[in-house]
Amino acid sequence: MNTKDHFMTDGYEALDSYWARTKLNSSQTIELHFIAVLTTVLKLIIKPLRFLLGKSFDLLANIDEDLGEFDVLGSKRKEEYKENYLSQSEIDKFINSGIHGPFQVMNTKEAEDLANECDNLFKNHFHKTTAFGEDILHSLKASNDYSINYLGFFQGSKYRRLWDVLVHPKLSQPLQSLLGDDLLCWRSQFFEKKPGQEGTFWHQTGTFRESDEKPKLEPTNPTHPAIVQLTVWIALRDTNKETGCLRMIEGSFRDGRFERIVTNIQDDLFGYLMSLSYSEIIKTLKTIWYTTGNFKKAQLIFEKIKKTIPSLFNDITIRNLEMKAGEAIIFTSLNTHASYANTSDDRVRLAMAGRYTRSDVHVFKHESTSILPTKSGGIPYNINHEPSIPVCGNPKSPKTNNKIAEYPPI
Repeated sequence: MNTKDHFMTDGYEALDSYWARTKLNSSQTIELHFIAVLTTVLKLIIKPLRFLLGKSFDLLANIDEDLGEFDVLGSKRKEEYKENYLSQSEIDKFINSGIHGPFQVMNTKEAEDLANECDNLFKNHFHKTTAFGEDILHSLKASNDYSINYLGFFQGSKYRRLWDVLVHPKLSQPLQSLLGDDLLCWRSQFFEKKPGQEGTFWHQTGTFRESDEKPKLEPTNPTHPAIVQLTVWIALRDTNKETGCLRMIEGSFRDGRFERIVTNIQDDLFGYLMSLSYSEIIKTLKTIWYTTGNFKKAQLIFEKIKKTIPSLFNDITIRNLEMKAGEAIIFTSLNTHASYANTSDDRVRLAMAGRYTRSDVHVFKHESTSILPTKSGGIPYNINHEPSIPVCGNPKSPKTNNKIAEYPPI
């Protein structure tokens, strides 16, 4: 392992080690080995037929190594409009790195007050305004994954205090400079990391397919995948390397191979499994079926990519995004990013994130349900009732007819 590879994996437990200490129940184990045996037998028959039909699985299919730079979609600049809009030099930096900030959105006391308010909302289970059903909540509690990270999904459209931060001019105006004037926040969520909690592994996403069959976002006009949506990440408490700050590979939006490989595997999981050894099939299915969230899956793909394309992460610049409470960053989620583990003794990292896109991008066009990966398997939940927050301009586009939230009563 070279120095750069070590730097990217330092602080993350290897999957083999994770599965050595994480046991499945007997029914899960039986199911895994049954599918692995079946796949091993069938690939002796089906794999040659797929080859003859020209349908062999290709991990690197449809991969464009260089997506190129994007053009920002907004025209308002600080030089003309003043206030919180971005200057041309800030725009140029963003086009090069895919990151703007950190910059201050609220002062330290305001951030701490909001953090405490969010803690209280979670303690009250967000007054049962969660998008998840009892089956998901039960699974999260059973695996000790019940946290604000999950209950906090989409809560920005339900509470005024959260809504007001997500549409604040200190956020909306820089976003206008980058995305345009008609904007909505299609998802809000929280990122809490308690002492001793592991980091989130390197991942990349343009249209947020995640664990679903189709992407959650679909532009109606040709759009560079790096600028389909932008993420705003707001530190509600100080975040540094010790408490688990964000890490980002600057400018990595130009290379979409990481996400493309994930998509290839999702589109033909059986074909992918037939390309693996028996032990790799077991490891892959365990990670896909029985881990919560998508970060272990990202680690699985990373391990595969490093064997297939050893040079993928050569010559990169990794930036540690340490931030004070009340500061925010804007970034394209197609930038490959991760976070450190929280190695502090008693400090909880807490951040709120908003996902922003243009009104001419379809939100949840293909699906009325989404899948949440849990340790008892993927469980569907209804996203048809989760509206987007109107941020500025005219977020209701006739091209998309996205569902738009009303200002909450509390």
